[in-house]
Amino acid sequence: MFAIIIGIILVILILLWYMWFLQRKNASTLNDYKDRTDELKKAQLDDKIEKLEKMKLSGASDVRFKQLKSEYQKQTDDIFSDILTQIRRAEYKNTEFKVFGAASDLKKLNTEMNDFASKIGEVSQGFEKLLNSNELNATHSEQLQQQYQEIRKQVVTQSFTYGPATDQLENELTEVANLLDQEKELTTKGDHIEASQCLDEVKIKLGLINDQLKVIKPLYHDLNEVFPSQIDEIKSVYQKLDKQHYQFNDDIVQLLSDVQHEIDESNDKLKELNFDAVNTNNEDIKQRIDNLYEVLTLEIDSKQEVLKNQKPVLDYINHAVFQHNRLDNRIQKLEESYILTDNNLKTFRENFDTLKDVRREYDADVQNMADKKAIYSEVKSNFKQIVKKMDEIETSEKSINDDLNQMISSEQIARNSVEEYAKRLEMQKKMMEQLNLKGLPDDYLDYFYMVYDEINKLYDELDADKINMEDISKQVIVTQEDLDNLVEKTTKLKYNVQLAEKLLQYANRYANKNPEFTDELIRARALFDDDYNYDESVEVISKALENVETGSVDRIKETINS
Repeated sequence: MFAIIIGIILVILILLWYMWFLQRKNASTLNDYKDRTDELKKAQLDDKIEKLEKMKLSGASDVRFKQLKSEYQKQTDDIFSDILTQIRRAEYKNTEFKVFGAASDLKKLNTEMNDFASKIGEVSQGFEKLLNSNELNATHSEQLQQQYQEIRKQVVTQSFTYGPATDQLENELTEVANLLDQEKELTTKGDHIEASQCLDEVKIKLGLINDQLKVIKPLYHDLNEVFPSQIDEIKSVYQKLDKQHYQFNDDIVQLLSDVQHEIDESNDKLKELNFDAVNTNNEDIKQRIDNLYEVLTLEIDSKQEVLKNQKPVLDYINHAVFQHNRLDNRIQKLEESYILTDNNLKTFRENFDTLKDVRREYDADVQNMADKKAIYSEVKSNFKQIVKKMDEIETSEKSINDDLNQMISSEQIARNSVEEYAKRLEMQKKMMEQLNLKGLPDDYLDYFYMVYDEINKLYDELDADKINMEDISKQVIVTQEDLDNLVEKTTKLKYNVQLAEKLLQYANRYANKNPEFTDELIRARALFDDDYNYDESVEVISKALENVETGSVDRIKETINS
């Protein structure tokens, strides 16, 4: 109980101490606020108001001044007075030991005093701008007047560099002059804000005019100097070429007229200050003039090249005709003994037609040159095509000649091959005769006589009045393959005959020991002696021997291989 009483007493003492501390703190804050109000009083703007009233403002400036003055009076008469009242109220509460209420009022006061100071600062700045507007306008006006005079002098003295755009530039400068006069009038009346806006507009317009001058000068330079001089040069060159009877695919006079028309159109657009249209036109004019230069240069250069190549092209044609005729003579001689391929003959005939066409084109171009009707760029192109065709003919006829050479050499190769085939066939025949067989298998004989007939056919074709080497070459390859197959069949047949003979001989030892074996042996002998089926004879006797003596067949095979 005693401890509780002591605790309550301590809490009361602490609370009293905190209230005393807060009262002292509030008192200190109140003193600071009083100092701030003294400073705010010193910031009175009455002197600025007096100066502005003496300036006798009008228009927008006067409206702005009245707005600022009204705001100032509201702040000083109402807001500031209310702040002083709240300070006295807070001070009274603090004295009456209502420290918490006083602290709350002081926080609100701080916000209101800050707002008041901010508003007064804004009003002060507004008054300052109005006070300075006259002086600033005067300085700005003087600078813009000087800039205007410099630009106007430039336009007047250098009007020849701006061409048809000069009138529009002068109109824009007149607008600037009117704005400067309007600024002076507004300044005299005291409407400095409106005067400032006029100056801003003058600044923008002068900047635009200055930018226009930079754009106009190079555009008009092209239209007035570059393009006309180029056109004059082209006209002069064309007239000289016309006297020399140069011919053109294009109507140069009309093209020059079209360019001049577009130049006139660009000048009209420049008069309207339509820079995008002028720039687009000028680019097109440059391209047209470049094309005209190229057309003239092409014909001049083409004539030089045509005259330079006229004889070499003719020589090339004559050379191709000579080579063609020589090849023609060779073909005619070879056709007496050979059947030539249709493809080569067709190509050869087409080359003859091409040579006639080329010579006709060449003569026509030369005649046009003599008649002074030739367009040299076309003649140049024709000469290039002629040379290209001659190259193609030379390549194709070289290929034809190579084919003829190959055909002749192929004949000798074929004759040698057929002789070799005949010898190899005879060797196969003797190999079979050495076996002393009663007969040979039908399939072997059929194949043998097929190869025999193929070789005889090749002899006949090679001895024909007109040899078809294309067919013979194909048949030589077929006969080679068939002969190789026959050699393989002969080798296999010889082997089976020898193997069958040895197996049958060896099988005799078991002939009377096993009835089943005896039957197979008799069957195998019949296949060998009567049917000439040596393959199956080997198969039958081999199976029978393996049944009575495993491994015997392999041992006998080894004796043949060795």
